[in-house]
Amino acid sequence: MNNDNYKFILADDHKGNKALVVIKGNFTSELVNQAKVVDDSRFIKTAQQLQKIIDSSSIIEKDSDSSCN
Repeated sequence: MNNDNYKFILADDHKGNKALVVIKGNFTSELVNQAKVVDDSRFIKTAQQLQKIIDSSSIIEKDSDSSCN
């Protein structure tokens, strides 16, 4: 999924670990190194919605093509 300058990435190791990432701009190692846990009370409602999305999402390999389910 790509919307203008945004990228949405879901990683799932099928061991219970998942990452849902929204990137605005370019995905770089510098950007990853600057990542921090969001601790802003204004984000709580959005975080709860994202938890529901990530809990119900998984990645399935289909014909050597990664797709999000």
